[in-house]
Amino acid sequence: MTLAVQREYSNGTVVLKIKGILDISTAHLFETYIQEIEDIEELIVDFSNLEFIDSTGIGAIMEVIYLSKEKQFLIKLRGINQQIYDILETVGLFKVLEAVQGEVV
Repeated sequence: MTLAVQREYSNGTVVLKIKGILDISTAHLFETYIQEIEDIEELIVDFSNLEFIDSTGIGAIMEVIYLSKEKQFLIKLRGINQQIYDILETVGLFKVLEAVQGEVV
């Protein structure tokens, strides 16, 4: 199981493009990229090439949401396919995101 993360910086915005599987065996790789985030205004997480996510991967996304409040940056989630959207909706991730930043974008 593999995960590749491509990071792009542009004018206070970081885009993380996730490719592969975000699960218990790969979440630590994603978290490494998150820990390196400093002094940004916006984080865009692109799920266009995410094939699978489990509860550990969802937990890693939740950590990013809480980090956004601590470091005061906006999170946008992009490219979520219907299957992964349904999972994130079921576990309440969008409600947490809305509670933390006031809106879901």
